[in-house]
Amino acid sequence: MDKIIRPVFTLELNYKIVPGLVTIGKYDGTHPCLTAATTADKVLIHSPHRRSSSVSGRVVWSESNREIATLSVNQALSALVAGKFLPNEDKDVLIIGTPTHVLAYHVHDNRDVFYKECTDGVKAMAIGHFGDSKSAIVFIGGNSSVHGLNHEGEEVFWTAVGDVVTSIALVDFYKSGVNELIVSSEDYTIRVYKGDKVTSENVETEVVTGLASLPESRFAYSVSNGTVGVYEQEVRLWRVKSKNFAISMRHYDLLGQGTAQLITGWSNGKIDCRSIKTGEVLFKDSLKHSIAGIVDADYRSIGKTDVICLTVEGEVRGYTTTKCLTETGSVSEQETVRELLSQKQQLILELKQYENNTKYNEESSKGNEDMGVIPASTRLQIGIATNEESSKPHVEIFISTNNDTIIRAVVIFAEGIFKGETNIVHPPRTKLGSNLSVPLILPKDIPIDIHIKAFVGYTNSLQYHVFELTRQLPRFSMYALKEGKEKNTDSYVEFKINERLQRICIWVNQNFLLPTDIEYECGSYLEIYLKSLRDSTDLILHFDGSGKTVFYTPNLLLAADLIQSLACFCKFELLQSKACFPEEEKKLITLMEVLSEIQDSRLRLGTDIADKLGQIRNLVVRAEDSRINALDEMCKYYDELNIINKELINGYNIRLSNYTEGRESMKSINSIIQKASRLRVGPNAANMIGHCRTAIKNNNIEMLIKVIQNGEP
Repeated sequence: MDKIIRPVFTLELNYKIVPGLVTIGKYDGTHPCLTAATTADKVLIHSPHRRSSSVSGRVVWSESNREIATLSVNQALSALVAGKFLPNEDKDVLIIGTPTHVLAYHVHDNRDVFYKECTDGVKAMAIGHFGDSKSAIVFIGGNSSVHGLNHEGEEVFWTAVGDVVTSIALVDFYKSGVNELIVSSEDYTIRVYKGDKVTSENVETEVVTGLASLPESRFAYSVSNGTVGVYEQEVRLWRVKSKNFAISMRHYDLLGQGTAQLITGWSNGKIDCRSIKTGEVLFKDSLKHSIAGIVDADYRSIGKTDVICLTVEGEVRGYTTTKCLTETGSVSEQETVRELLSQKQQLILELKQYENNTKYNEESSKGNEDMGVIPASTRLQIGIATNEESSKPHVEIFISTNNDTIIRAVVIFAEGIFKGETNIVHPPRTKLGSNLSVPLILPKDIPIDIHIKAFVGYTNSLQYHVFELTRQLPRFSMYALKEGKEKNTDSYVEFKINERLQRICIWVNQNFLLPTDIEYECGSYLEIYLKSLRDSTDLILHFDGSGKTVFYTPNLLLAADLIQSLACFCKFELLQSKACFPEEEKKLITLMEVLSEIQDSRLRLGTDIADKLGQIRNLVVRAEDSRINALDEMCKYYDELNIINKELINGYNIRLSNYTEGRESMKSINSIIQKASRLRVGPNAANMIGHCRTAIKNNNIEMLIKVIQNGEP
């Protein structure tokens, strides 16, 4: 877009800001204050409309700049959010997350609303209304779980996520007038929670680093590989990829179109404004340093909001809505013209290519292959199958032509398979032929779109014809049919469904990469023996005519994925199951015992520290007395103080080690719980997580194992 939008204000905070830890709040209920975490582990509050000069409580106002205050938390900051939190009060509350605690702070009144320990850590936060809750809730994402706290610090929501939470957003996902909770985690997954149950899952190719709510049941997401995209409910509208990383996303009507656009701040200092519907860039600007955060508020108190960009070096720029349309023009008319111009350009390029091909045909004599002309009947054929005979079993794409033309090179684009998402295969000239095989090793059980571009011509061709094809690999492509029919595993999940075996065959054929489609002819059951190409473990699918279904596999995650896939295909809203995974149960028992030992050790260390602090006070008094009355004994007391100090340092190191070990143990436990919950569908999954939470709080290992097995205590 040629339109240039200038910032309406700029300022320098002269503080270094932590990327991603930027928010804005009306702490007096009226005037917005830009708030950010500094690299010195302090919270910076910029208040351009400050009227009071009082200095008290945690907040300390700067002497050199009366608009800036800092708030010391004495811990590293990991998350920051502000919003209306207290019932019947318009003043925003600032919520501060650290690796071990969460602080809800009333900036205007200079008081703590609550200060609560978070044993699972604080990685991401969001504040707002959720479901049918009448008051606001702050959601805290940790190493493997999400907590919801009310204004009194009481836990009103908890769920296991299974991996480190990276971002949280509240969105009216189903257009029902109430918010759903959207959570992303380091297992590449975006989950949607309606109440306490997962209603939707989307798996990306790498770690999702950010989420942002958008109008009309849409949300934006950013990925660690530089991808930014938008979902409308469960449908991805678009995505783009950059060599830089998105730090912050916000919706704002910068172009005065009556509908918001997506404003994105990048690690290289670039900001861009894109159409939420199409992803087209409508405006862009660059700052000197990486963006730390993007917010919007009426910062100039003129009754009109501005979008505010803050860099890591403390530079602030404000942009406001700018009318970009003519008086007679409309948004829909401009979009139509833009689309028609784009189509015209594509048609011109296509026509030029056809003209070039005609020219080559006219100039080339019969048998002259240098110009890359190939027979009009040339077709590219694609075959996809599993290959078990290789030293590393894999999925194989077989590409061939239907005549004597050769395949000079193949470019395959697929997310999450190749480093950089693209694989280029170009054999040496001595090995060129009319067919080519490309091995694929799929790291996760998700459906993957494979985009293939093949360069076809002759050995001496200077130019090649490009064939483009797209294929989708089934979700469970890394499983091949097994010849034997023995059961080599005692791990299974069992449940009952009401579905015809013919429909089950359709599901199997759609989700597995089999040499020929499986057809149900007759008999009282259907049994399929498969082998994993990743670790050679067995997978047996048993479907009885009565509805009894058993999946035999030692892989709990695979069993969960199979059930979720089948439930989605058959549209099950409720499913209960019984599970037996001895290895996971043993691991769970070991982890719970470790957790119990760590808690006991923590209590003992706390008692020891209290005793040593008493000894230190006593020794300090004696040492000071000796300095005045008996100088020869002073060294003895200070030596004892030194010994106790070393013991305290050792105790701290032990506590730190225990905390780290306990956090990893809790993460592993929550991961198992999350996988086990996906063995159930609907309210059964949510109820199972609640029962597991109760068992962990009571340190009841037997109850926890029973809930994992049966879904209920």
